[in-house]
Amino acid sequence: MELDFNGKTVVVTGGTRGIGSAVSILFAASGARVMINHLLIAQDIEGLEKVSDTIHQQGGVFESCSGDITNPRDTEELCRKAHDCFGSLDILVNCAGFTQPAGISKLTAELWRKGIEVNLSGAFYVSHFASKYMLQKKQGRIIYIGSAGSITGGGGSAAYSAAKAGINGLVRALSKELAPQGITVNAILPALIETDLLKDKEPDPEKRKAYINRIPVGRFGTPEDVAYLVLFLASEYAEYITGQNIIVDGGSTFK
Repeated sequence: MELDFNGKTVVVTGGTRGIGSAVSILFAASGARVMINHLLIAQDIEGLEKVSDTIHQQGGVFESCSGDITNPRDTEELCRKAHDCFGSLDILVNCAGFTQPAGISKLTAELWRKGIEVNLSGAFYVSHFASKYMLQKKQGRIIYIGSAGSITGGGGSAAYSAAKAGINGLVRALSKELAPQGITVNAILPALIETDLLKDKEPDPEKRKAYINRIPVGRFGTPEDVAYLVLFLASEYAEYITGQNIIVDGGSTFK
């Protein structure tokens, strides 16, 4: 089985760090033209430099577009730029996310709004504009990076879990609407993936060991563990898979 994306254009939100960077790199290595979305913040810019170096070394093709996915004008510009640069918009991967651990007594209205806006509303805005180009060709793939926290209540805050649960419902609704038009919609629900988010959330080595002890496969996941499934769902081999929320967790969610 060969996953070849030559001639395909992929938009990756949050594509410079964590799971997003792995998705960007693997698509470019598989022949896709990749439009990488990022924020104009130090971590994203540093991440973009690393992703850029890797893709260039592999001989891949990409462009970047800064913008805030919670701003519909920025998301419209992102999709338009991808289409204008590469001539199509075939695949959308929603990787951008935000969480800040906070119990309900410390979960301010501002943190609640940001959690919902970034993790749910922003993902919808990009899908709204990207789907317009896909509908023109009656073909496309929309993939969300959700969270197993939508099932377990994990993720550090109620805003995060609630927003990611919203993604599960969005996937089911859009899959029913768009499948007749040749567009599949799915989500991947990771848990305990070794990214900056996890490292910042739990830097203590002993607590990290306790987390690993809860994972049947005996390790944290890697961004690539998620990215390989993204590529499969975006491929021709997955054209009969839609409306699914697929857990990638090393067996931990239902242990």
